[in-house]
Amino acid sequence: MYLRITPCRFLPALCLFFVFGAGCSTVPRPRAYNIQIELDPALGTGSNQVDLIGANSSDLAKWSSYSMTEYWRADDAKRRDADKVVMRFGQGNSSVQTLLTIDPSWTRWEATGAQYLVVLLQLSGVATDREGNADPRRLILPLDRREWGRDVSTIELRVQESGIRLMSPRKYRN
Repeated sequence: MYLRITPCRFLPALCLFFVFGAGCSTVPRPRAYNIQIELDPALGTGSNQVDLIGANSSDLAKWSSYSMTEYWRADDAKRRDADKVVMRFGQGNSSVQTLLTIDPSWTRWEATGAQYLVVLLQLSGVATDREGNADPRRLILPLDRREWGRDVSTIELRVQESGIRLMSPRKYRN
């Protein structure tokens, strides 16, 4: 049996392919989340600082490889110039702090195309710099809504002696 493909049969199939194929896009769809950070009670009243930074895809490689030892030096230009939210924990500060979705930082980060949230922790006792999330003082989180699920509005993190720990489960796609 011979099937002859004519333009009348091919064109509708091609249109359906583009219509349904557009819905399967892998373009990231970032959104703002409430970011709740809790200081582990084991850290006591010691002073800790967490910086939150929105990063787009071109900034991600820089933040992923940047030395955390350098970043936390008093005169570090990259830390000084970063568009960040600073959370201070310890004496006189709450042990649970939240960056809300209505914070103006989200608007600035979204304007630069931020697709990731870089969480940086000032943690004493860690001497070896590592890349990306291998450094316990750094946690890079995707802001793509498909990574978290539609019901997630808050991402919870815990600052521990061993580093930053993600407490909210991610939705893993196959």
